[in-house]
Amino acid sequence: MTFIMTNNNTHGSLVISLDYELMWGVRDYTTPEEYGQTNVKQVPEVIARLQQLFSKYGVHATFATVGFIFCKDKEDAIAHSPALKPTYDIKDFSPYDDEYLENIEDKHNSLFFSPETIDSLQADPNIEVGTHTFCHYYCWHDGQTLEQFDADIKHACILAEERNLKLKSIVFPKNEVDERYLDICAKHGITVYRGNAKRFYDNKSNKLAYFWQRICRLFDTYMKLGEHSVIRYDEIDLNAKCINIPATRFIRPFTPSLSILEGQRLKHVKDEIEYAAKTNSLYHIWWHPHNFGTYMSQNFAFIEEVLKHYKYCHEKYGMQSYTMAGMADYLKSIR
Repeated sequence: MTFIMTNNNTHGSLVISLDYELMWGVRDYTTPEEYGQTNVKQVPEVIARLQQLFSKYGVHATFATVGFIFCKDKEDAIAHSPALKPTYDIKDFSPYDDEYLENIEDKHNSLFFSPETIDSLQADPNIEVGTHTFCHYYCWHDGQTLEQFDADIKHACILAEERNLKLKSIVFPKNEVDERYLDICAKHGITVYRGNAKRFYDNKSNKLAYFWQRICRLFDTYMKLGEHSVIRYDEIDLNAKCINIPATRFIRPFTPSLSILEGQRLKHVKDEIEYAAKTNSLYHIWWHPHNFGTYMSQNFAFIEEVLKHYKYCHEKYGMQSYTMAGMADYLKSIR
């Protein structure tokens, strides 16, 4: 085991980022009457409980938030929308096409908009409110342009600034990171992003490789495949206009059919946290609040055990917790 030291202030780090989307992240494949009722409806409660846990264990987190969620209703959302909108080849991917936005029913308002939750997050000293783009923008989808992305990010920043909030961090929807788009983020003052996790099995060169990747991802949830999923500090380029704080592990929600493996899943995450603490490395976990909307008791029992183990590593090894922007600031302080 290698212990990485640059100065006396070096320690292992835990970063948590949440993709806060409500229906905007799932609207192209489900409805408010379906997933909206089973998972999205519970998101305000999920977030409130997460805030309580983060405060209890001294943990910081970034909530990368879809800009629409800042709005009070569809009229407010329409008024704040950019004139230049994404022109995806597949129209269903855009919330602006087929009058989707205009047709949101008042009874479903809370599934799309939640300015009161933004108030709570913004007032929480443990929380950074970042952006998940204004409209849940897909950077890899055919038909959209850099100019359209620029307009989207500009309006996300305008909406945040109306709340005296300065956006510093971005999580790209569906983790569709495109290097060309990072300069646009930096132009608008967003200087930190969550890059994709590195895996030895991420080669999707053909159908067989893709099938193999899916199998490996499932097994990787429950056991160590290859190296531990941590990031060395010297792997992070602090000279970039937009600094990559890479993800290391997605926290999958509880699955009843795999409940017999829950103990192993928890052990795997705890082992990786402790390895990051011992080697002065970064461990960056993420999930969506709506993932916890069902089987809430099981999901919260799992994440509390994870946070308890962080607390143990904090006390024994000096591990610290950061938001995405806070992590970049820490790394700059020790270089």
